Amino acid sequence: MPFESVTSGDHLPARAPLEMTEQPVSRPAMGARWRDPPALAWRRGGLLAATLLLTFAAFMAPFDLFSGDGFTLVETAGLVLFGPLFISIACWFCSALVGFVLLAGRRNDYATVADLPPPSAGRRIALLATIRNEHPGAVYARLRVMDKALRSRGVSDAFDFFVLSDTNDAAIAGQEALYAAQAQSGTASAFYYRRRRDNRGRKAGNVADWVRNFGAAYDYMVVLDADSLMSADLLVGLAGWMEARPDLGLIQTVPHAVHGESLFARHLQFGIRLYGRVACAGLAWWMGREGLYWGHNAMVRTRAFAESAGLPRLPGAAPLGGDVLSHDVVQSFFMRRAGWGVILAPLLDGSYEQTPPTLMDNAARDARWCQGNLQHLGIVGAEGLHWLHRVQIGMAAMVYASAPLWLAFLSVGVILRVQQGLPDPGDAWFEGGLERVFTLHWSIVMTAVMLFGPKLMGAALAMMDPAERAAFGGARKLALGVLVEIVMSAVLAPLHMLSSCRAVARTLFGRDNGWRPQRRSVNDETPWAEAWRTYGWQTGAGVVLLLIAAPYSDLVIWMAPILAGLIFAGPIAALTGSARVGAWAREAGLFLTPEEVAPSPLLRGALAEAGALDAPAAPQAAPTFA
Repeated sequence: MPFESVTSGDHLPARAPLEMTEQPVSRPAMGARWRDPPALAWRRGGLLAATLLLTFAAFMAPFDLFSGDGFTLVETAGLVLFGPLFISIACWFCSALVGFVLLAGRRNDYATVADLPPPSAGRRIALLATIRNEHPGAVYARLRVMDKALRSRGVSDAFDFFVLSDTNDAAIAGQEALYAAQAQSGTASAFYYRRRRDNRGRKAGNVADWVRNFGAAYDYMVVLDADSLMSADLLVGLAGWMEARPDLGLIQTVPHAVHGESLFARHLQFGIRLYGRVACAGLAWWMGREGLYWGHNAMVRTRAFAESAGLPRLPGAAPLGGDVLSHDVVQSFFMRRAGWGVILAPLLDGSYEQTPPTLMDNAARDARWCQGNLQHLGIVGAEGLHWLHRVQIGMAAMVYASAPLWLAFLSVGVILRVQQGLPDPGDAWFEGGLERVFTLHWSIVMTAVMLFGPKLMGAALAMMDPAERAAFGGARKLALGVLVEIVMSAVLAPLHMLSSCRAVARTLFGRDNGWRPQRRSVNDETPWAEAWRTYGWQTGAGVVLLLIAAPYSDLVIWMAPILAGLIFAGPIAALTGSARVGAWAREAGLFLTPEEVAPSPLLRGALAEAGALDAPAAPQAAPTFA
């Protein structure tokens, strides 16, 4: 079905239609490429056994504590909540532990860019930049950097750029057309642009329209978000790897976060860079060819995608029906159902993106992801899905469902402490609390290890390698960054928890989050009035919690990060969203990453385009429209 375009024919190549039909939610799986190696069954079984063993060990502590004089209703509620919460963090810990062990001793098990073969001559790759109401100057600045990198490798003829717009703002659309006209004559690779009149299917529909009109001309495609960057070496290597593995339908890279301006963005990109590889290495080990697609920075076999990844509309209305949200995950399920391998490549350098710059932007993104993850529960019983896909749907939903469960679990803890009664009148408030706090039960220590262990594993990997220590700014700056990141994460956790609770509630009560543009950067301070307005209700919740906990010093001490995060939510949102505070942190060497300490040529090129990213000068001549 051809799309309707508002651009002239000069902005598009000749049509090369490729059929891409909507796939039913349920369909028998194809067996030819379906079977996994026996080793994967042992890996998954071992991960499950370790997770259940840790959960059982942790569960016995509160069980023994409560069972002495029988279970009250509140204690029973605590036990019921404890199981699903702990099994989630235990699984995360075990998976990360595997990743740590492999990266520490068997890093060669994972492919690097240097290992990838080049593709044969004649392969054609499309780079699809999907945008909606984005800053066009920033989008084209990043694409120009990639174009220059491909030209320096001498492979421009193999790659075509398509800017696929779903913009519905007329002023931004006009600027997009101006930049498209300029790119036609100023780049080594071919640049094309089209804007849809009909935004059916959102981003997934945008890409599907391209496949149906131009997909037959390209062996592979790479979907780029507006903030994506990928190196020429990586793009060439991925195409060669895809050619060498005809069983693969998709290779997903792990993008490193870069160009964080605010303190919040720098905190995220430091954590992702340092700890993310441990988690992703573990995921790749036990997921095998049942990996996930994240919707960008991945090499996709075009014909495999066309034959298997067309998305249906789910029955019912949004938010749980209609267009499939978090579509990339479902498309990876459908590709695997058709027999194509989907793999995660955790150690491929040269893949980059940006993080949300403020707490508010992160919450807005999480609300979209929450809606999509909960929506997927409606297809968990679909015919043809691998059993692991059903597990992945449950795990993804639990990312957000855990927020109200944690809130309920914390509430149970407060209630149980209040039921124990007030301290003795003669006890010093602070000393009595300290005595209780430092009487640590082993289950508390175990929970702390599960939560913070993956962070410490990532830090340990960097500390053990002199080159990596230097890449993070040296041992002292790395250690300081880890310490501050853990403290920030603890203080921000209650804000994330309540924001996720709100997103879950909105979704379950039928509130659609819509399709709003995403802010990529901040050049000004986050207004304090906006921060207070957004997080005033969380501050109120923190004050109420403090009033309840105040008579119990041990409760106040234990809940200090939660209380601090909630009561000071407004200032925290304003300060962490400040570009000025972010610049100060960078000057102080806080949250340094290898991409800052020794940027690649691609990132240096992106920094050279910083003027275009912030305030581009629009071309003077507009293209002619048909």
